[in-house]
Amino acid sequence: MNTEFKSLNIIDLISEKHAKLRKMVIEIWVEMGEERVSDTESYMLALIEKNELTVAQIGRIIGISRQGAHKCAKGLIEREYIIIENQDINFRDKILSLTEKGLRFCRETLILKEKLEADVVKSIGEDNFKILKDCLIKNWFTI
Repeated sequence: MNTEFKSLNIIDLISEKHAKLRKMVIEIWVEMGEERVSDTESYMLALIEKNELTVAQIGRIIGISRQGAHKCAKGLIEREYIIIENQDINFRDKILSLTEKGLRFCRETLILKEKLEADVVKSIGEDNFKILKDCLIKNWFTI
C-alpha cells in the first residue's frame, strides 16, 4: 500500500487519483504522437462534446474566469479543435462547437480512459470496482 496516501482524507484521495488518471490519459495521448492538450482544454472539449456552449457558460462550469475561458478557447480554435459561431437568436453570444479534430480527440481519449478503467478493474478486482463506481455515482449530499 502506498504510505504517502494513508494520511489523506477522502477528498484529497479522490483528487489525487483523479489528477493522476487525467495526467495518464494525456501522457498516453502525447506518446501516440498527438499534440499536448492541457487539463482545462480537455475538460472544455468534453463539455462541448456533450452540449454546444458559450465561452461564459464553460467558464462558469469549469470555475475559471471568463478571460481564462476565452484564452483556453482561443488556443483550441487556433489548433482547430473547436470553432466559434454566432448563436442564431443572439449574435452577441458565441457558441463553441467541436471540429472533426476535436471529435477525434474526444473519441480516442475515451478509448484510452476505457483501457485505464480496465487496468483499474484488474488492480482492485471486479467486485471492488463495482462498489467504487456505485459509491461515486451516488449523490452524497442533499444540499
